[in-house]
Amino acid sequence: MPRRLVAVPVYNEEPYIARVMERLRAFHGGDILAIDDGSPDRSGEILRTIPGIGIISHPRNQGYGGSLIDAFNYAIANGYDHLITIDCDEQHEPRYIPELFHRLDRGGVDIVSCSRYLQANAADDAPPKDRFAINRRVTEIINGITGYGLTDSFCGMKGYRVAALAPFRLTEKGYAFPLQFWVQAFHFGLTVEEFPIARIYKNLNRTFGGELDDPQRRINLYLDVLRKELAQWSISLPSELIPTI
Repeated sequence: MPRRLVAVPVYNEEPYIARVMERLRAFHGGDILAIDDGSPDRSGEILRTIPGIGIISHPRNQGYGGSLIDAFNYAIANGYDHLITIDCDEQHEPRYIPELFHRLDRGGVDIVSCSRYLQANAADDAPPKDRFAINRRVTEIINGITGYGLTDSFCGMKGYRVAALAPFRLTEKGYAFPLQFWVQAFHFGLTVEEFPIARIYKNLNRTFGGELDDPQRRINLYLDVLRKELAQWSISLPSELIPTI
């Protein structure tokens, strides 16, 4: 039986933690790791009252990517075979966890990447316009580089074959983490399939923080990280993408 871990990045999720952990337990009886990214609210305190979970606590906020990097390193260091990452804001449904593990168990894929756009559903929430536009643009660029054929390059709910993550050299701790991740997945030859999930937006007022709340500055940051990562691994851009980034 493969060793399985579900990892949950947490930052200011006080209203959701208890319900999310209860739902996780309903669909996953194995190990759970929470990464508290320096939350100034009661998130850390609540996590410490929940029995049977591992906790990594950052003394100060590092960023969403930093929490994912910790989850990867923890899974590698502790000998897990498969890892699932899921957000703690009730925008990812734990009911998908068994199917994600099943797809990893059957082999032939390194990453099962969830998508909020792979299958249309009348019950799906409409995404914020700027997030949808940036996701679509970045996803098109990533596909042009990797050929993965993604429909959602930013969804944080994913399943991973842990051994495939071992060569990665991830340093991007902010919201630009997926740009670095997808370039390295391509560089190291990882195989990817997408899995459709519901599109849920609980809090349309949630911000990225600081200058990243400006969509143009956000896309500029993402593309700058992408340029640097491509240069790091000497990956050439297809000619048709050069004007785009």
